[in-house]
Amino acid sequence: MLLLLNTTKTMDFSVPVLQDVVTSDPDLLRTAQILAGKVSKMTPQQLAELMSLSDKLATQTHERFSLWGKPGQSKIPALFGFTGLIFKHLNASSLSKDQLNFARKNVRILSGLYGLLEPFDLIERYRLEMGYKLAVGGFSNLVQFWREALTVKLNNELTSGESIVSVASQEYMKAIDIKKLDHPVIIPVFKEKHPDGSYKNAIVHAKKARGEIIRYAIENKAEAPKDLMGFSAMGWKAADPPPDEGFWLFTRPVRQKKGERTKQ
Repeated sequence: MLLLLNTTKTMDFSVPVLQDVVTSDPDLLRTAQILAGKVSKMTPQQLAELMSLSDKLATQTHERFSLWGKPGQSKIPALFGFTGLIFKHLNASSLSKDQLNFARKNVRILSGLYGLLEPFDLIERYRLEMGYKLAVGGFSNLVQFWREALTVKLNNELTSGESIVSVASQEYMKAIDIKKLDHPVIIPVFKEKHPDGSYKNAIVHAKKARGEIIRYAIENKAEAPKDLMGFSAMGWKAADPPPDEGFWLFTRPVRQKKGERTKQ
Protein backbone atom coordinates (compact mmCIF):
# COMPACT_ATOMS: atom_id res chain seq x y z
CA MET A 1 0.00 0.00 0.00
CA LEU A 2 1.26 3.45 -0.93
CA LEU A 3 0.36 6.49 1.18
CA LEU A 4 0.07 9.62 -0.96
CA LEU A 5 0.00 13.26 0.14
CA ASN A 6 1.00 16.60 -1.33
CA THR A 7 3.35 19.44 -0.51
CA THR A 8 2.15 22.68 1.11
CA LYS A 9 3.02 26.30 0.44
CA THR A 10 4.79 26.89 3.73
CA MET A 11 8.19 25.40 4.56
CA ASP A 12 10.53 25.36 7.56
CA PHE A 13 14.12 24.19 7.33
CA SER A 14 14.82 24.57 11.07
CA VAL A 15 12.91 21.47 12.18
CA PRO A 16 14.99 18.65 13.71
CA VAL A 17 15.84 15.75 11.40
CA LEU A 18 16.96 12.33 12.61
CA GLN A 19 20.75 12.08 12.46
CA ASP A 20 22.59 9.62 10.21
CA VAL A 21 19.57 9.16 7.97
CA VAL A 22 20.27 8.18 4.37
CA THR A 23 19.02 10.86 1.97
CA SER A 24 18.56 10.86 -1.79
CA ASP A 25 18.04 13.11 -4.80
CA PRO A 26 14.53 13.28 -6.28
CA ASP A 27 14.05 10.91 -9.21
CA LEU A 28 12.58 13.68 -11.34
CA LEU A 29 15.22 16.27 -10.42
CA ARG A 30 16.12 17.00 -14.05
CA THR A 31 12.52 17.91 -14.78
CA ALA A 32 12.45 20.09 -11.67
CA GLN A 33 15.55 21.87 -12.98
CA ILE A 34 13.72 22.68 -16.22
CA LEU A 35 10.76 24.09 -14.31
CA ALA A 36 12.94 26.06 -11.89
CA GLY A 37 14.90 27.48 -14.81
CA LYS A 38 11.71 28.74 -16.46
CA VAL A 39 10.35 30.25 -13.25
CA SER A 40 13.69 31.92 -12.45
CA LYS A 41 13.41 33.92 -15.69
CA MET A 42 10.09 35.43 -14.66
CA THR A 43 9.92 38.87 -13.08
CA PRO A 44 8.50 39.39 -9.59
CA GLN A 45 5.47 41.02 -11.21
CA GLN A 46 4.89 37.95 -13.41
CA LEU A 47 5.23 35.67 -10.39
CA ALA A 48 2.78 37.78 -8.40
CA GLU A 49 0.23 37.39 -11.19
CA LEU A 50 0.86 33.67 -11.69
CA MET A 51 0.77 32.79 -7.99
CA SER A 52 -1.53 35.54 -6.64
CA LEU A 53 1.23 36.82 -4.34
CA SER A 54 1.88 40.09 -2.56
CA ASP A 55 4.80 42.14 -3.84
CA LYS A 56 6.87 41.00 -0.85
CA LEU A 57 6.22 37.29 -1.42
CA ALA A 58 6.73 37.66 -5.17
CA THR A 59 10.15 39.24 -4.60
CA GLN A 60 11.08 36.51 -2.11
CA THR A 61 9.96 33.79 -4.52
CA HIS A 62 11.95 35.39 -7.34
CA GLU A 63 15.08 35.54 -5.18
CA ARG A 64 14.74 31.89 -4.14
CA PHE A 65 14.32 30.64 -7.69
CA SER A 66 17.28 32.71 -8.86
CA LEU A 67 19.42 30.80 -6.33
CA TRP A 68 17.71 27.42 -6.74
CA GLY A 69 20.09 24.64 -7.73
CA LYS A 70 23.22 26.65 -7.04
CA PRO A 71 25.93 25.25 -4.72
CA GLY A 72 25.51 25.91 -1.02
CA GLN A 73 21.72 26.11 -0.92
CA SER A 74 20.05 24.65 2.16
CA LYS A 75 18.24 21.35 1.68
CA ILE A 76 16.02 19.18 3.85
CA PRO A 77 14.36 15.76 3.49
CA ALA A 78 10.92 16.30 1.96
CA LEU A 79 8.95 14.71 4.81
CA PHE A 80 10.37 17.26 7.26
CA GLY A 81 10.38 20.46 5.23
CA PHE A 82 6.70 21.42 4.98
CA THR A 83 4.59 23.09 7.66
CA GLY A 84 1.00 22.83 6.43
CA LEU A 85 -1.56 21.28 8.78
CA ILE A 86 -1.16 17.82 7.25
CA PHE A 87 2.57 17.82 7.97
CA LYS A 88 2.16 19.36 11.42
CA HIS A 89 -0.13 16.51 12.43
CA LEU A 90 2.00 13.89 10.72
CA ASN A 91 4.87 15.33 12.82
CA ALA A 92 7.75 13.48 11.16
CA SER A 93 10.33 14.75 13.66
CA SER A 94 8.72 12.69 16.44
CA LEU A 95 8.72 9.41 14.52
CA SER A 96 11.20 6.68 15.41
CA LYS A 97 13.92 5.48 13.04
CA ASP A 98 11.99 2.27 12.46
CA GLN A 99 8.81 4.21 11.65
CA LEU A 100 10.71 6.51 9.30
CA ASN A 101 12.12 3.49 7.48
CA PHE A 102 8.54 2.34 6.92
CA ALA A 103 7.65 5.81 5.65
CA ARG A 104 10.60 5.71 3.25
CA LYS A 105 9.09 2.67 1.54
CA ASN A 106 5.41 3.53 1.75
CA VAL A 107 4.96 7.32 1.61
CA ARG A 108 5.13 9.51 -1.49
CA ILE A 109 4.57 13.26 -1.81
CA LEU A 110 3.16 15.02 -4.87
CA SER A 111 4.94 18.28 -5.73
CA GLY A 112 4.40 20.97 -8.35
CA LEU A 113 8.17 21.35 -8.78
CA TYR A 114 9.61 17.90 -8.08
CA GLY A 115 6.71 15.79 -9.35
CA LEU A 116 6.84 12.89 -6.91
CA LEU A 117 9.04 12.85 -3.81
CA GLU A 118 10.20 10.13 -1.48
CA PRO A 119 10.32 11.11 2.21
CA PHE A 120 14.11 11.49 2.31
CA ASP A 121 14.60 13.19 -1.03
CA LEU A 122 16.51 16.41 -0.42
CA ILE A 123 14.66 19.53 -1.53
CA GLU A 124 15.34 23.25 -1.61
CA ARG A 125 13.00 26.07 -0.64
CA TYR A 126 10.47 26.82 -3.36
CA ARG A 127 6.90 27.84 -4.09
CA LEU A 128 5.21 26.18 -7.06
CA GLU A 129 1.72 24.80 -6.50
CA MET A 130 0.35 22.15 -8.85
CA GLY A 131 -2.64 24.34 -9.69
CA TYR A 132 -0.56 27.16 -11.18
CA LYS A 133 -1.19 27.83 -14.88
CA LEU A 134 2.47 27.80 -15.84
CA ALA A 135 2.86 27.12 -19.55
CA VAL A 136 5.76 24.72 -20.08
CA GLY A 137 6.74 21.95 -22.48
CA GLY A 138 3.80 22.59 -24.76
CA PHE A 139 1.31 22.31 -21.89
CA SER A 140 -0.77 25.16 -20.49
CA ASN A 141 -0.44 24.24 -16.82
CA LEU A 142 1.46 22.05 -14.38
CA VAL A 143 -1.34 19.51 -14.03
CA GLN A 144 -1.12 18.68 -17.72
CA PHE A 145 2.68 18.86 -17.70
CA TRP A 146 3.04 16.27 -14.93
CA ARG A 147 0.12 13.91 -15.63
CA GLU A 148 1.81 11.28 -17.81
CA ALA A 149 5.08 11.18 -15.87
CA LEU A 150 3.38 10.90 -12.48
CA THR A 151 0.96 8.22 -13.65
CA VAL A 152 3.79 6.10 -15.05
CA LYS A 153 5.91 6.61 -11.94
CA LEU A 154 3.13 5.62 -9.56
CA ASN A 155 2.44 2.48 -11.59
CA ASN A 156 6.12 1.60 -11.30
CA GLU A 157 6.16 2.23 -7.54
CA LEU A 158 3.64 -0.51 -6.74
CA THR A 159 3.41 -4.24 -7.23
CA SER A 160 0.32 -6.07 -8.45
CA GLY A 161 -2.57 -5.99 -5.99
CA GLU A 162 -1.35 -2.99 -4.01
CA SER A 163 -3.56 0.05 -3.53
CA ILE A 164 -2.99 3.76 -3.03
CA VAL A 165 -4.48 5.58 -0.04
CA SER A 166 -4.42 9.25 -0.92
CA VAL A 167 -4.96 12.28 1.29
CA ALA A 168 -3.63 14.58 -1.45
CA SER A 169 -5.86 17.50 -2.41
CA GLN A 170 -8.01 17.44 -5.53
CA GLU A 171 -5.69 20.03 -7.07
CA TYR A 172 -2.80 17.58 -6.92
CA MET A 173 -4.80 14.46 -7.73
CA LYS A 174 -5.74 16.03 -11.06
CA ALA A 175 -2.08 15.56 -12.03
CA ILE A 176 -2.63 11.78 -12.03
CA ASP A 177 -4.57 9.97 -14.75
CA ILE A 178 -6.62 7.69 -12.49
CA LYS A 179 -7.99 5.76 -15.47
CA LYS A 180 -4.47 4.75 -16.48
CA LEU A 181 -3.36 3.70 -13.00
CA ASP A 182 -2.96 -0.04 -12.57
CA HIS A 183 -3.88 0.23 -8.91
CA PRO A 184 -7.05 1.26 -7.02
CA VAL A 185 -7.06 4.62 -5.27
CA ILE A 186 -8.86 5.00 -1.93
CA ILE A 187 -9.45 8.54 -0.69
CA PRO A 188 -10.33 9.09 2.99
CA VAL A 189 -12.78 11.97 3.46
CA PHE A 190 -13.62 13.49 6.82
CA LYS A 191 -17.09 14.88 7.54
CA GLU A 192 -18.75 15.89 10.80
CA LYS A 193 -22.23 14.61 11.60
CA HIS A 194 -24.69 17.34 12.59
CA PRO A 195 -27.70 16.94 14.90
CA ASP A 196 -30.05 16.87 11.89
CA GLY A 197 -28.24 13.80 10.59
CA SER A 198 -26.42 15.59 7.78
CA TYR A 199 -22.69 15.24 7.11
CA LYS A 200 -20.68 18.35 6.34
CA ASN A 201 -17.06 19.14 5.52
CA ALA A 202 -14.91 20.63 8.25
CA ILE A 203 -12.05 21.88 6.10
CA VAL A 204 -9.45 22.74 8.74
CA HIS A 205 -10.21 19.70 10.89
CA ALA A 206 -10.13 17.48 7.81
CA LYS A 207 -6.62 18.69 6.95
CA LYS A 208 -5.48 17.82 10.46
CA ALA A 209 -7.13 14.40 10.21
CA ARG A 210 -5.39 13.67 6.91
CA GLY A 211 -2.05 14.16 8.60
CA GLU A 212 -3.10 12.10 11.59
CA ILE A 213 -4.22 9.12 9.48
CA ILE A 214 -0.90 9.06 7.62
CA ARG A 215 0.88 9.09 10.96
CA TYR A 216 -1.35 6.27 12.20
CA ALA A 217 -0.51 4.23 9.11
CA ILE A 218 3.22 4.79 9.67
CA GLU A 219 3.11 4.04 13.41
CA ASN A 220 1.15 0.83 12.84
CA LYS A 221 2.99 -0.17 9.66
CA ALA A 222 -0.28 -0.47 7.78
CA GLU A 223 0.06 -2.76 4.78
CA ALA A 224 -3.53 -2.51 3.49
CA PRO A 225 -6.45 -0.06 3.81
CA LYS A 226 -8.20 -2.38 6.28
CA ASP A 227 -5.32 -1.75 8.68
CA LEU A 228 -6.60 1.82 9.07
CA MET A 229 -9.92 0.72 10.59
CA GLY A 230 -8.55 1.38 14.09
CA PHE A 231 -7.83 5.04 13.37
CA SER A 232 -9.54 7.20 16.00
CA ALA A 233 -7.45 10.37 16.41
CA MET A 234 -9.42 13.54 17.20
CA GLY A 235 -12.61 11.47 17.51
CA TRP A 236 -12.73 10.35 13.87
CA LYS A 237 -13.71 6.81 12.93
CA ALA A 238 -14.44 4.94 9.73
CA ALA A 239 -18.13 4.82 8.87
CA ASP A 240 -17.65 1.53 7.00
CA PRO A 241 -14.84 -0.84 6.00
CA PRO A 242 -12.64 0.52 3.20
CA PRO A 243 -14.09 0.36 -0.32
CA ASP A 244 -12.28 -1.37 -3.14
CA GLU A 245 -11.66 2.11 -4.55
CA GLY A 246 -13.05 5.64 -4.31
CA PHE A 247 -14.04 7.73 -1.30
CA TRP A 248 -13.88 6.31 2.22
CA LEU A 249 -15.93 8.21 4.79
CA PHE A 250 -14.65 8.97 8.29
CA THR A 251 -17.00 10.77 10.66
CA ARG A 252 -17.35 12.28 14.10
CA PRO A 253 -20.06 14.34 15.84
CA VAL A 254 -19.83 18.04 15.00
CA ARG A 255 -17.76 19.94 17.54
CA GLN A 256 -19.87 22.64 19.17
CA LYS A 257 -18.06 25.97 19.36
CA LYS A 258 -17.58 27.56 22.76
CA GLY A 259 -20.63 29.62 23.68
CA GLU A 260 -22.70 28.18 20.84
CA ARG A 261 -26.07 26.67 21.67
CA THR A 262 -27.53 23.68 19.91
CA LYS A 263 -30.54 24.66 17.83
CA GLN A 264 -33.84 23.22 19.04
